[in-house]
Amino acid sequence: MLLVVAYHFAPRALPGGYVGVDIFFVLSGFLITSILLKERAERGAISLRRFWLHRARRLVPALAALVAVCVAAVAIGVVYLQLRGQPVNGSPWGDLLVGVGAQIAAAATFTSNWLTVAVGQSYAAAGSPHLFGNLWSLAVEEQFYLLWPLAVLGVFTLGMAMRRAAAAAATLALASAVAMALLLPVDGDPTRVYVGTDTHAFGLMIGAALAFWWRHRQDRPEPSRRVARAGIAAGGAGLVAIALIAGFMPWDAPWTYRGGLLLASIATAAVILAVVEAPRLGGLLDAGPMRWIGERSYGIYLWHWPVFVILATGFDGGRIRMVSGATVVLASIVTVIAATISYRWLELPVRREGFRRSARRLVDWLYPVSDTREVIQAARRRRAGLFGGTVAAVIALAGSAVAAAPAKTSLELQLEEGARSVEASVPAAEAPTEQAPPAATSAPVSPAVPVVPAVEASAAPEPSPTATEAQAAPAALPSGSAVMMVGDSVTLGSAGALTDAMPGLRVEAAVGKQFSVGVDRIDWLARNDRLRPYVVLALGTNGTVRDADIDRLMATVGDRPVVLVTPYGDRSWMPGAQKAIRAAAERYDTVVIADWQRVVEADTSILGPDGIHPRASGVDLFVGVVERGLRDAAALDVG
Repeated sequence: MLLVVAYHFAPRALPGGYVGVDIFFVLSGFLITSILLKERAERGAISLRRFWLHRARRLVPALAALVAVCVAAVAIGVVYLQLRGQPVNGSPWGDLLVGVGAQIAAAATFTSNWLTVAVGQSYAAAGSPHLFGNLWSLAVEEQFYLLWPLAVLGVFTLGMAMRRAAAAAATLALASAVAMALLLPVDGDPTRVYVGTDTHAFGLMIGAALAFWWRHRQDRPEPSRRVARAGIAAGGAGLVAIALIAGFMPWDAPWTYRGGLLLASIATAAVILAVVEAPRLGGLLDAGPMRWIGERSYGIYLWHWPVFVILATGFDGGRIRMVSGATVVLASIVTVIAATISYRWLELPVRREGFRRSARRLVDWLYPVSDTREVIQAARRRRAGLFGGTVAAVIALAGSAVAAAPAKTSLELQLEEGARSVEASVPAAEAPTEQAPPAATSAPVSPAVPVVPAVEASAAPEPSPTATEAQAAPAALPSGSAVMMVGDSVTLGSAGALTDAMPGLRVEAAVGKQFSVGVDRIDWLARNDRLRPYVVLALGTNGTVRDADIDRLMATVGDRPVVLVTPYGDRSWMPGAQKAIRAAAERYDTVVIADWQRVVEADTSILGPDGIHPRASGVDLFVGVVERGLRDAAALDVG
């Protein structure tokens, strides 16, 4: 849990901290299977009703409180905007409410992971973060709780030995890991394989396999000391492996899903084995602050992400990738307080006494009938009124937030506005008629954002440069009608400003477009004699940039000047993409760099909440970067 919180609060400091989820999956698979095996050994049978009721007592009360309180908190932010006369749609507060009704329904049915897949929400970097994005792992857990007891019952029904049951669970783990590796997109976002129950169940199955094997080992009359020593040694190696993975394994690297997460799960199983082989080690771990945190870990995990997102929205404009240190500290404090309150007054009572008895105790506390002292009764009536009023206000605020939730995020609105402004400037006689080449290998980062077809602005006279521009620019800005620009969603969101600055500019941009796909498009246009004298590529945000693709691009364009825009973002492939683009300018005399990367690094506040797409002020700077690149390209052409 601490690894996951650290990753969410400071992803650059601990790029592999998300592996805490995999550690918990293995631990959960081991513990749940052990509980079921122990019940079968002690009672002679497994009660599904008792098992599922205990899981509901453990999970549901804290989850219900979290959803209601956090949605109500966002509603308060929306009310604050309205009181100041500011629009909700297109604001960071409005973004948090987009799809919140579906998120609540998914939380109630423990299907948050499949909702993430259905709407194309990226786990690592969405245009706007889901308020309850962390509930995907809880959904996987609950689906496991629902199905796995049935599988364990099947083991006993078939009379399967524990060793064979362990082998069967290990086989399921291997199948899940293979599915993750095979279904991972070649270029694109790995969210589907990361949050999918089918592709990320291997940790749970490895834990279950260990539980079966451990039961088999306990049943042996003389456990081998050699095996015990080997288990302890493996645990030490596993701990080192987990530390290295947490410190260095990027979430979006292909090898993460082709063995990295599986290795983390196996290492976790080794650590668990060492603990059960050496009970004294477990006693040392189960003490002091670690025990206190462990008891409240469920609440801390539940609250940390919504609290962090809400505070980042209030203090940092929703830029969760670039929050201030004060926001991190405040989020940590609020998370611990909320989790402590939840644990003390909600989770513990329900776990110990059940739903009905806890409800009766609450009613007795609020409305005592045996008190004869009027002063005490009056005080308790006031307490009951305050409690009831608070609950009613939270529910009313949450309901109003769901009812008033915008349909689209600010990023979606920005991209649509850019598309409309370009389409509106296209005369019917000049509308493009060619079909796109058969190359659709890109995977959109967020399919909820529409992919806009290629459009072309109407030709218009080139505006005369100002005196300052004439002195600063090495050459005149080429006419927009002579420029072809291919880009991804960063270009799409800036399309309106680009065509306003350079009338006649042809823009082809799509969400999630890969560099190789952009080169495919350039090649098709060249073969059909529709490629313009100047070519601008603003790609690399969504995947790697290969030297081979750059070489293919240059062979296609011939002696035309090419402007390559350096991408910016915190993806694992980004340094390589930036390096490849800069190296292209050294290898080819007709390539110039439009350095968007350096502009953003000088002032990251020009970016929106996802740390990739520019805000309105950033759009103007993006246009300026492209214009400077084209002037440099024109100077090359003149020379």
